[in-house]
Amino acid sequence: MTPEALRRLLEQVAAAAARVGELPDEAEAGPPAGPIFRPVDARSSGVVADWVTPVAQRWAPELDLEPVELGRVLAHRLADDPAITAVEVAPTGLLSITLADPERSAIIDEVLEREETYGLLPGQRVPDPQLDPDPALERDRPDDLPAWLGDDPSLRPAQLAHARLHRLIRTARAAGVQIRPTDRREELGHVAERLLLVALADFPQRMDRHEGDPVQQVRAVTELGALADGWTQPIRPRTMGEHTRGIHGARLALATATAIVLRNGLTRLGAAAPERM
Repeated sequence: MTPEALRRLLEQVAAAAARVGELPDEAEAGPPAGPIFRPVDARSSGVVADWVTPVAQRWAPELDLEPVELGRVLAHRLADDPAITAVEVAPTGLLSITLADPERSAIIDEVLEREETYGLLPGQRVPDPQLDPDPALERDRPDDLPAWLGDDPSLRPAQLAHARLHRLIRTARAAGVQIRPTDRREELGHVAERLLLVALADFPQRMDRHEGDPVQQVRAVTELGALADGWTQPIRPRTMGEHTRGIHGARLALATATAIVLRNGLTRLGAAAPERM
């Protein structure tokens, strides 16, 4: 589930609450404009929730309510939706939202379906190496830096993460793992997998929010690469004779989607996305 989908759900539950008098009539107009959802901090110990939102803190003054009062109404309504597993309200009114497993993993199909555009600017496309010569080849560069990598060494960890994913993908496919519609992607419940799935859903919003700020955009790409590197679940059978299972296909789909988003993020920043390094 993307931040846009979460906003639509929030608008629906707020409007429903306003119609029955749980919230002022003004709530039917929807929450304040701008990004209102962000992933949980991956550094938090015991991470359970997927998204946090300060919407109650930002919206409550407009509705003449206390943030925690508004947060409780929104939390109660959101928790009744089958897409949401749990909503917690902090004393400050901050909401922590945990998605149902199928809703969290649905981002994989969205990325695969929008492979050529996901996270890119409108009209931007992924270069075709055979048709689009790299302009970096025409510039003066240090002798020890391959031209095809790009100019920004801070992106090297993300490029390495992208190449590592492609190595895992090649190995898994060679072992007979395939992406199938019947794979049980809702089983992608390891903490590292959950963080990665939410980061994929947040990536376009994060890049758009920091358009014109290359430092923050580089950070977005490198942090996604770090999450990918922190994900070590096997995507192929580990021993001879072990059968390929549905979870292997689900993890292959996650690896493929993550590689696509990393590639598009590197492309958006004008850097190469090598499949081998």
